[in-house]
Amino acid sequence: MFMGKRFFAKLLVFLPLLVLPWQVLGIGKMPPNAPLYDSKLFHFGFSLGMNFMNFSVGTDENLGFEGDTVLSVRHRAQPGFAVGVVTDLRLGKYFNLRFIPTFSMGTRSLEYTTNLPEQGVITDKQDIESIMLFLPLEVKWKAARINNTRPYVTAGFQYTLDMANRKRSEQGNAMSDEYKMKLDPHDFGLTVGLGWDFFLPYNNKIALEVKAYFGFRDVLFRENNIYTDRITRLNSRMIQVGVTFE
Repeated sequence: MFMGKRFFAKLLVFLPLLVLPWQVLGIGKMPPNAPLYDSKLFHFGFSLGMNFMNFSVGTDENLGFEGDTVLSVRHRAQPGFAVGVVTDLRLGKYFNLRFIPTFSMGTRSLEYTTNLPEQGVITDKQDIESIMLFLPLEVKWKAARINNTRPYVTAGFQYTLDMANRKRSEQGNAMSDEYKMKLDPHDFGLTVGLGWDFFLPYNNKIALEVKAYFGFRDVLFRENNIYTDRITRLNSRMIQVGVTFE
């Protein structure tokens, strides 16, 4: 399962182990670049990144049994693009509060293998194009600086709005593309991430970051057809790799 519970548990264990050793090593070190950067209350910047949006899918326990119309449902991750605006508030020496509204464009896919009386066994891929607005509020736990670098971890909550959500067509029919897969445009969930700050001259920095998103809501609209009835749960998942400039 893409980014399942085991992955999430391992990530929560690993992230503190990245920062704690650096905290000890970094005590007393004086970075040559931007020495007063962390003393500012606010920092602003922007982020650019690539994400891989996907689903966590729960299916009926009888899926694929003899005589069933739907034999399997698979989810596929595809790359997308994201751009955001960074607002960072200093909470203390090692903690910051971050708000990063982000626009992201991408496609998620579900692949159905079906056995229909007139068509036999076929594969039908449903691509769900999305234009997403992410509104994450996160806490950043940063290590002490050594020279011009330091690692950090983040965790927080995120509200997500899908602005390209498929709507029901008044003139459509039950098997049209608009009816096969429709999602609730609203979602919220948990974000966790890790990154590395690189301090530059002229009191600014660049950071490389990897972040995961785990949606809490079941976002699927069920409309009594073979594409929705055999799915018991459909949650959003995402991995984002990006760079921030602040």
